[in-house]
Parts: sequence; C-alpha cells; structure tokens
Amino acid sequence: DNTLPTFTRPADITLYKDAACAVNDTPTGLALDVTNEADNCSTGLNATYSDVKVDNCQGTYTITRTWSLVDNCGNAAADQVQTITVKDEIAPTFTRPIDLTVYTDASCNYDVSLSATGDVTNEADNCSTGIQATFVDAAPVPIVGCQGGYTIARTWSLVDNCGNAAADQVQTITVKDNTLPTFTRPADITLYKD
Repeated sequence: DNTLPTFTRPADITLYKDAACAVNDTPTGLALDVTNEADNCSTGLNATYSDVKVDNCQGTYTITRTWSLVDNCGNAAADQVQTITVKDEIAPTFTRPIDLTVYTDASCNYDVSLSATGDVTNEADNCSTGIQATFVDAAPVPIVGCQGGYTIARTWSLVDNCGNAAADQVQTITVKDNTLPTFTRPADITLYKD
C-alpha cells in the first residue's frame, strides 16, 4: 500500500478570552478536530498535531497548529496548517475619583495635583496587569461672579495592553476662594462746625 491517507484540517478560528482570561484551544474544544481521516486500507486513523505559539499582547497569542496523518503502512499525508488566534476584547474597568472642591491659598493659587484631588486605584482587567489610568484636564472654566473660582473637567481613561479601552469617566474639580478679604477702616476723626 503506497496510497496516502487523506484528511481536512479544521478551519482557521478566532477564540476569545473570557472574564477570567481563560479560553479553550484544545482540538476537542472550540478549535475542533479532524473528523474525516480516510485511507484505502488502514482503519482507525487519527490525525495528530503540533503547536507553535506566538505571544501577542498580554494574555493573547496565535497558535500555528500543524496537523499530520500517517496510515498504518507509514504513508503520510501532506501536513496541513490551521491558525488559531486567541484575542482579548474585554475592556478594563476603573472608577474615577469623586468630584470635589479645592480652595485657593493666600496668593489665589490652587493645587489640583493627584495628591490633592485623588487618583484611580482600582484599575482591573481580565488579562492585562500593571495598567494605569491616565487623565487630561480641560481648560479651567471661570465661575461667573466669583473671581478666582473655576471648574475643571478631568477626563480619566484606561486602556489595557491589547488596546481595549474602558469608557472615559469625567471628574469635576471645583476651585473656590474661601479666604476672607482684609481691610482697615479709616481712623476715628473729629470734625468741626463752621
């Protein structure tokens, strides 16, 4: 017997990570297995495979799965390559700091640094680690009738290592002047009739 066996590899497939960053990429799972092994003489054939895995962004990868089939007489079908892509499309989560008010100092200066206004501390993602929310401040908007008072819209953003972005969240920072003004009255005085 010198007739090669035949088979058809499973189709290329994309699998997705779940909330626990897990995926089933075994041939009996979502990636499927070869089911049509055939040969002119041999029975009970079962294709085998070997994998080469290439990491992509954190928690994701591409598997090049090479399928092989040999009959009981050593005749080998041509190898067939299946590509299994494992992706993470789950956005990270976070909670912006609360809206708050900061006050100007004696020189009418104010501090809106993270130490004064709060930072995000609960960044989370199903696969990515070490992610950090960032922010952009809009130009301060003067408060009408309150010189030295402003509102600042701070837009917080978070993107995981695979480019999945959480919805932006806006923190409102109000700047107020609560320093009392000072003055000195005129001196007491005596006036005389003419």
